[in-house]
Amino acid sequence: FKLLSSHMKVHISELNNQVYIDPLTSVENKGAFSNYLAHLQERMDADPERLHFAVGVFDCDNLKMINDLYGHDKGDLYLKNACQLICKIFKSSPVFRIGGDEFSVIMQNNDYNNREELTEKFKAAMKATAVVSTNSWDQVHVAMGLATYDPMTDPAVIDVVRRADKYMYANKRASKKASS
Repeated sequence: FKLLSSHMKVHISELNNQVYIDPLTSVENKGAFSNYLAHLQERMDADPERLHFAVGVFDCDNLKMINDLYGHDKGDLYLKNACQLICKIFKSSPVFRIGGDEFSVIMQNNDYNNREELTEKFKAAMKATAVVSTNSWDQVHVAMGLATYDPMTDPAVIDVVRRADKYMYANKRASKKASS
């Protein structure tokens, strides 16, 4: 019976990984993101003043161009490189792949306290990939939006996510204007 129980735990863990882990990047997926947001919402409902978090939304630029010019295997490498950089900088936060070329980070604790510094580190690390890499898929070009939870103006977690998304699109538009 103990052996069967052990096998069941392993099987359940493997199934959980299949359901909540993105197979390309090995970070958590959109389903896991939804679960995490629901848990945050419960904490927000219980004690909004004690909850401190920020949401980062990242959108990879140039994926379609890389896929079209070099193939989807290079596009996959590009997504992995972008994800690795996000994970490296925001190492104390859960990272989620929430769409084809979109990622999100929920910053709490040390990452929350150092969010501005980490954002600047991320921007510098992105620029560094362009300096050291000649291949488009090795360079990371990501638009980022960051929103901080404010208990006075955010009745729901999704409000913070939407604001981060809005900031990300503003960042994307600004970088397109700067490069044209």
